[in-house]
Amino acid sequence: MNSLFPAHDPRLLAWAAVVCLVAAYGSTNLLRKSQRHTGVAQAIWISVASVLIGLGIWATHFIGALAWNPGFAISFTPGAIDLSLLVAVLISGAGVALATRGDGIGIRFLGGAVVGLAMASIQIFGRAGTVIGGTIGWNLPLLTVVVIVGMALAGLAFVVAMRRHITAGALLLGVATYGMNFGAMAAADFSNCSALPAIGKITSEMMSVGVTVISLIALTITFASMVLEEADRRRAETERQRQLADAEQITEVTTLFELATTHMAQGLCLFGRDGHLEFHNNRISNLFGDRIGDHDLIGMHFRDLALALQGTSRPVADAPREEAEHRIDGIISKIISGETCDYMRTMNDGRIIRFQHSPIVDGGWVTTIDDVTSEQRSQAQVAHLAYHDPLTSLLNRAAFNERVDAAVSIASETDVNFAVVAIDLDRFKEINDSYGHLVGDQVLKALGTRLSTGLKEGETIARLGGDEFAALKMFTSIESLREFLDRIESALFARIVTDQVTVSTAGSIGVAVFPDDGGDRSRLLNNADLAMYRAKAEFDRRLCYYEHDMDEYARERRAMSKDLWLAVENNGFHLAYQVQKSVESDEITGYEVLLRWNRPGHGLVPPMDFIPIAEESGAITAIGAWVLRTACYAAAAWPEKYKIAVNISAVQLGQMELVTTVRDVLLQTGLAASRLELEVTETSIIADKQRALHILRQIKAMGVSVAIDDFGTGYSSLDTLRSFPFDKIKIDRSFMADVDNNDQSKAIVRAILALGKSLSVPVLAEGVETSSQLDVLRAEGCNEAQGYFLGRPGDILWTSSVTPLLRKMRL
Repeated sequence: MNSLFPAHDPRLLAWAAVVCLVAAYGSTNLLRKSQRHTGVAQAIWISVASVLIGLGIWATHFIGALAWNPGFAISFTPGAIDLSLLVAVLISGAGVALATRGDGIGIRFLGGAVVGLAMASIQIFGRAGTVIGGTIGWNLPLLTVVVIVGMALAGLAFVVAMRRHITAGALLLGVATYGMNFGAMAAADFSNCSALPAIGKITSEMMSVGVTVISLIALTITFASMVLEEADRRRAETERQRQLADAEQITEVTTLFELATTHMAQGLCLFGRDGHLEFHNNRISNLFGDRIGDHDLIGMHFRDLALALQGTSRPVADAPREEAEHRIDGIISKIISGETCDYMRTMNDGRIIRFQHSPIVDGGWVTTIDDVTSEQRSQAQVAHLAYHDPLTSLLNRAAFNERVDAAVSIASETDVNFAVVAIDLDRFKEINDSYGHLVGDQVLKALGTRLSTGLKEGETIARLGGDEFAALKMFTSIESLREFLDRIESALFARIVTDQVTVSTAGSIGVAVFPDDGGDRSRLLNNADLAMYRAKAEFDRRLCYYEHDMDEYARERRAMSKDLWLAVENNGFHLAYQVQKSVESDEITGYEVLLRWNRPGHGLVPPMDFIPIAEESGAITAIGAWVLRTACYAAAAWPEKYKIAVNISAVQLGQMELVTTVRDVLLQTGLAASRLELEVTETSIIADKQRALHILRQIKAMGVSVAIDDFGTGYSSLDTLRSFPFDKIKIDRSFMADVDNNDQSKAIVRAILALGKSLSVPVLAEGVETSSQLDVLRAEGCNEAQGYFLGRPGDILWTSSVTPLLRKMRL
């Protein structure tokens, strides 16, 4: 046997090794690519891999043939050469297909062994295509070993390559190809061979060109596969990064979702289109742990879960469960039809739970469950406060107005009548002033309870504000109305025991009946108020029904109020002055200023008639300021420096502006403060004692005198005299009428005079009309007096010359 490698060209052997390894690398690379695809794409990559393996085997064999130098020229048969290439490709394709489409190491190894068989076949067909003379001798044992080893290496190469070790697999496949080719050359004996004519054959030179072309094709395919592999690698890396980013985002979203669902205040459930629970958060367990226990809710049907949550677990035959199931099936039908269901249920434990079912695209639905007990109770409380008085829990004005409107509607369409009742407590302010607002509130609460206790159908009690209440009574007979009013009277006129004191309450009641006394709410309420004020004005009446003349009275008061304001604007008032004299010396000590009003079309109106209306309408403030300013201007012009006494109403005394008004008038008129005396009644002080005394102290600090008027009537409280250093006490005229022949009147006058002496406060008696009355006062030591006996009210000579000037100045 000839020596193998010395008979070959080393350069071509090296080239054969390069082509072999490059083709092997490309083949294993394409093998992995075909493994990652399926269908048509896989078939294409199997075909490309088969061609590359076949080309690599064929090129390695024939480069080796060209590298062999037997000592004579060799040529090649064209058909056999082509057939050898085709056989190599087809057998390689079978091996690649088997390894790619099979599963397991054994199949992959077998596929590689089939490719090793293609390597062996090229030895047969390639030698058959080589034109030489003589007979080739074979070392069959060596050839067998070479073929078996080559097939084994090829099988191992496929196993390694398909386990992602492409480079190692390529080396094994290259060694198998190269080794089998030159191992077969070593097993062949060419000693008996010689050259043959190359007529019609492929010469070595021509074969070199063909082998070069095939090698370049193999190299090109390998390079292309490497480029594709790199592109795939980059694409795979990009996809992997995208998948990682998506996975990270999904993880983040999932984490946020878990956090949201875990910590959300609502229970959350996801039901599939078949009605079974697919997901729920932990809030469900918190809401209904006592109902569901430790059971896994996933997979539970909506119907069963709803029954469990609502506490309906009795047998199917039980009517409540059947009713619940029927209701739940109705809810499911609505949800399936695409309707959102939102409702609340009161659970057996008293909680109010809100269920909201929202359909989703796939036919399932999302259910949110929320405990709205506190919210509903708060809303109920707000609604209650909106229509109820917070102190007494009775209906308030808004709710009462709605009840009256509803009663008007009902009574207009039926034979049922109704009455509106206005209720006002008498002297309730005295309770607040005497015992404090805490006691006053307790009284109002007790009255609210009494008035509302035992109410029947069609009866309503409301508190409109302060000490003002109202009632509504639907009735078909006047007897039922009277019985209702009797109950109201019994509740009003009773003793109430508070935490501190026991007080007696009273009230005035006015009644207006639909439709005789009004056909709408406004008219009925107004007429009931008129009746109530009539009852309050009359000493011997607690309850008063509305009468038509009450409207006339109210209209007259409104007309007088309007004329009072016109009189303020047009200087329609004038002043009269009543002299005040010393009882002992009969000397003039001053004058009391009296207001007079000659109402156009009505003549002279007594102050007792128009002053209360002026106070109600608010005109008293402007009138009082006019009186004060006019009187001070007049007194400042008198040649004699007599003192003037001006009455101050309760309304004026409650206004801090009075201090500023007095100061401004004194500055404007130039009247000395010592010549001005303001007269106030104890009733006006009691209205707001702290404020009134604060205002009087400021006025007294200017040097103005302050007298307490009408003493002996009203409260006659010694505490009032103690609280403020009055400059004069005026005895009311009611005690002077029979002081000269009535021992009781004389005793009262004597007591007041003694009180004045003990307090060092001078006393003036009003209403002195006879000499005998004056004698009594003189005998008892009274300081001053005024009355018709001493001088009737009228103009003063000095004042008449000033009056036109005052009117011109519109004071």
